[in-house]
Amino acid sequence: MSQLPTSIILAIALLTVFLCISVALKYVVHNNFVRTRCIMTTFFCFIVLTLTISFWQYTVQSLPFTIPAWCLGIAVGYWFGVRTEQQKLKMHGIEHYLEHFAHVHMTDITKLNWWSVINFYTIMGGLLLINLVGLSTVIFHNVEYSAIRTTGVGAFLLGTTLPYMIHLWSIKAPHNNNSMASE
Repeated sequence: MSQLPTSIILAIALLTVFLCISVALKYVVHNNFVRTRCIMTTFFCFIVLTLTISFWQYTVQSLPFTIPAWCLGIAVGYWFGVRTEQQKLKMHGIEHYLEHFAHVHMTDITKLNWWSVINFYTIMGGLLLINLVGLSTVIFHNVEYSAIRTTGVGAFLLGTTLPYMIHLWSIKAPHNNNSMASE
Protein backbone atom coordinates (compact mmCIF):
# COMPACT_ATOMS: atom_id res chain seq x y z
CA MET A 1 0.00 0.00 0.00
CA SER A 2 1.40 3.38 -0.94
CA GLN A 3 1.56 6.38 1.36
CA LEU A 4 -0.90 9.25 0.96
CA PRO A 5 0.44 12.43 -0.64
CA THR A 6 1.70 15.04 1.82
CA SER A 7 -0.91 17.51 0.53
CA ILE A 8 -3.73 15.19 1.64
CA ILE A 9 -2.20 14.75 5.08
CA LEU A 10 -1.89 18.54 5.41
CA ALA A 11 -5.45 19.05 4.13
CA ILE A 12 -6.79 16.57 6.69
CA ALA A 13 -4.82 18.31 9.44
CA LEU A 14 -6.23 21.63 8.22
CA LEU A 15 -9.74 20.15 8.26
CA THR A 16 -9.16 19.03 11.83
CA VAL A 17 -8.13 22.56 12.81
CA PHE A 18 -11.18 23.99 11.03
CA LEU A 19 -13.53 21.60 12.82
CA CYS A 20 -11.89 22.36 16.20
CA ILE A 21 -12.33 26.09 15.59
CA SER A 22 -15.97 25.53 14.60
CA VAL A 23 -16.68 23.59 17.81
CA ALA A 24 -14.81 26.14 19.92
CA LEU A 25 -16.81 28.99 18.37
CA LYS A 26 -20.01 27.17 19.30
CA TYR A 27 -19.07 27.46 22.98
CA VAL A 28 -17.27 30.82 22.94
CA VAL A 29 -19.52 32.96 20.72
CA HIS A 30 -23.12 32.86 21.90
CA ASN A 31 -24.61 35.07 19.19
CA ASN A 32 -25.69 32.83 16.28
CA PHE A 33 -25.14 35.51 13.65
CA VAL A 34 -21.62 36.40 14.79
CA ARG A 35 -20.70 32.74 15.25
CA THR A 36 -21.94 31.71 11.79
CA ARG A 37 -20.16 34.66 10.22
CA CYS A 38 -16.90 33.58 11.87
CA ILE A 39 -17.39 29.94 10.88
CA MET A 40 -18.08 30.92 7.26
CA THR A 41 -14.93 33.03 7.23
CA THR A 42 -12.81 30.20 8.58
CA PHE A 43 -14.44 27.85 6.08
CA PHE A 44 -13.52 30.25 3.27
CA CYS A 45 -9.92 30.32 4.53
CA PHE A 46 -9.95 26.52 4.80
CA ILE A 47 -10.93 26.21 1.13
CA VAL A 48 -8.25 28.69 0.03
CA LEU A 49 -5.57 26.92 2.06
CA THR A 50 -6.67 23.45 0.92
CA LEU A 51 -6.53 24.45 -2.74
CA THR A 52 -3.18 26.16 -2.23
CA ILE A 53 -1.64 23.19 -0.44
CA SER A 54 -3.00 20.67 -2.93
CA PHE A 55 -2.41 22.44 -6.24
CA TRP A 56 0.22 25.16 -5.78
CA GLN A 57 2.34 23.64 -8.55
CA TYR A 58 -0.48 24.26 -11.09
CA THR A 59 -0.97 27.94 -10.29
CA VAL A 60 0.26 29.32 -13.61
CA GLN A 61 -1.47 26.67 -15.75
CA SER A 62 -4.79 27.13 -13.94
CA LEU A 63 -4.98 30.95 -14.08
CA PRO A 64 -6.73 31.06 -17.49
CA PHE A 65 -9.49 28.93 -15.95
CA THR A 66 -9.60 30.10 -12.35
CA ILE A 67 -9.76 33.84 -13.02
CA PRO A 68 -12.89 33.63 -15.24
CA ALA A 69 -14.45 31.04 -12.89
CA TRP A 70 -13.79 33.32 -9.91
CA CYS A 71 -15.24 36.38 -11.70
CA LEU A 72 -18.29 34.41 -12.81
CA GLY A 73 -18.68 33.13 -9.25
CA ILE A 74 -18.60 36.67 -7.88
CA ALA A 75 -21.30 37.73 -10.34
CA VAL A 76 -23.49 34.73 -9.49
CA GLY A 77 -22.83 35.17 -5.77
CA TYR A 78 -23.82 38.81 -5.87
CA TRP A 79 -26.80 38.34 -8.16
CA PHE A 80 -28.34 35.37 -6.34
CA GLY A 81 -26.77 35.56 -2.88
CA VAL A 82 -26.42 39.17 -1.84
CA ARG A 83 -29.49 40.49 -3.64
CA THR A 84 -31.71 37.81 -2.13
CA GLU A 85 -30.25 38.38 1.33
CA GLN A 86 -30.92 42.10 0.97
CA GLN A 87 -34.48 41.26 -0.06
CA LYS A 88 -34.88 39.02 2.99
CA LEU A 89 -33.46 41.77 5.21
CA LYS A 90 -35.91 44.34 3.81
CA MET A 91 -38.87 41.94 4.08
CA HIS A 92 -38.34 40.86 7.67
CA GLY A 93 -36.24 43.54 9.34
CA ILE A 94 -32.82 43.34 10.98
CA GLU A 95 -33.86 41.56 14.18
CA HIS A 96 -35.68 38.75 12.40
CA TYR A 97 -32.91 38.52 9.83
CA LEU A 98 -30.18 38.18 12.47
CA GLU A 99 -32.14 35.40 14.13
CA HIS A 100 -33.17 33.45 11.02
CA PHE A 101 -30.61 34.28 8.33
CA ALA A 102 -29.15 30.76 8.19
CA HIS A 103 -32.31 28.77 8.86
CA VAL A 104 -33.79 26.60 6.15
CA HIS A 105 -37.48 26.05 6.81
CA MET A 106 -39.64 23.56 4.93
CA THR A 107 -41.73 26.40 3.49
CA ASP A 108 -38.54 27.97 2.12
CA ILE A 109 -37.83 24.76 0.23
CA THR A 110 -41.38 24.36 -1.10
CA LYS A 111 -41.45 28.02 -2.18
CA LEU A 112 -37.84 27.78 -3.49
CA ASN A 113 -36.75 30.91 -1.61
CA TRP A 114 -33.27 31.73 -2.86
CA TRP A 115 -31.72 32.30 0.56
CA SER A 116 -32.41 28.69 1.50
CA VAL A 117 -30.84 27.48 -1.72
CA ILE A 118 -27.80 29.74 -1.14
CA ASN A 119 -27.16 28.44 2.39
CA PHE A 120 -27.51 24.82 1.26
CA TYR A 121 -25.34 25.48 -1.81
CA THR A 122 -22.44 26.82 0.23
CA ILE A 123 -22.29 23.72 2.40
CA MET A 124 -22.74 21.27 -0.46
CA GLY A 125 -20.26 23.16 -2.66
CA GLY A 126 -17.63 22.94 0.04
CA LEU A 127 -18.18 19.20 0.44
CA LEU A 128 -17.99 18.71 -3.32
CA LEU A 129 -14.73 20.62 -3.47
CA ILE A 130 -13.17 18.61 -0.63
CA ASN A 131 -14.09 15.40 -2.45
CA LEU A 132 -12.71 16.73 -5.75
CA VAL A 133 -9.42 17.57 -4.06
CA GLY A 134 -9.18 14.03 -2.72
CA LEU A 135 -10.14 12.56 -6.09
CA SER A 136 -7.62 14.71 -7.95
CA THR A 137 -4.70 14.03 -5.62
CA VAL A 138 -5.28 10.43 -4.49
CA ILE A 139 -7.09 8.71 -7.36
CA PHE A 140 -5.72 10.70 -10.32
CA HIS A 141 -2.31 11.36 -8.66
CA ASN A 142 -2.30 15.11 -9.46
CA VAL A 143 -2.89 14.77 -13.19
CA GLU A 144 -2.77 18.31 -14.56
CA TYR A 145 -6.25 18.41 -16.16
CA SER A 146 -7.85 17.06 -13.00
CA ALA A 147 -6.02 19.58 -10.80
CA ILE A 148 -6.97 22.47 -13.10
CA ARG A 149 -10.61 21.38 -13.15
CA THR A 150 -10.69 21.18 -9.36
CA THR A 151 -9.09 24.62 -8.96
CA GLY A 152 -11.68 26.01 -11.39
CA VAL A 153 -14.52 24.58 -9.29
CA GLY A 154 -12.83 25.93 -6.17
CA ALA A 155 -12.41 29.39 -7.70
CA PHE A 156 -16.09 29.44 -8.67
CA LEU A 157 -17.15 28.34 -5.17
CA LEU A 158 -14.92 30.97 -3.56
CA GLY A 159 -16.26 33.60 -5.96
CA THR A 160 -19.87 32.81 -5.09
CA THR A 161 -19.15 32.82 -1.36
CA LEU A 162 -17.12 36.05 -1.23
CA PRO A 163 -19.96 38.57 -1.92
CA TYR A 164 -22.18 36.80 0.61
CA MET A 165 -19.45 36.98 3.26
CA ILE A 166 -18.86 40.67 2.51
CA HIS A 167 -22.60 41.20 2.94
CA LEU A 168 -22.61 39.38 6.29
CA TRP A 169 -19.62 41.34 7.57
CA SER A 170 -21.26 44.63 6.52
CA ILE A 171 -24.17 44.05 8.93
CA LYS A 172 -23.66 45.41 12.44
CA ALA A 173 -24.48 42.60 14.82
CA PRO A 174 -25.34 43.27 18.47
CA HIS A 175 -22.58 42.34 20.91
CA ASN A 176 -24.71 40.88 23.68
CA ASN A 177 -24.15 37.59 25.45
CA ASN A 178 -27.67 36.28 24.87
CA SER A 179 -27.96 33.33 22.55
CA MET A 180 -30.53 33.73 19.84
CA ALA A 181 -30.83 29.95 19.71
CA SER A 182 -32.48 29.83 23.13
CA GLU A 183 -35.78 31.12 21.81
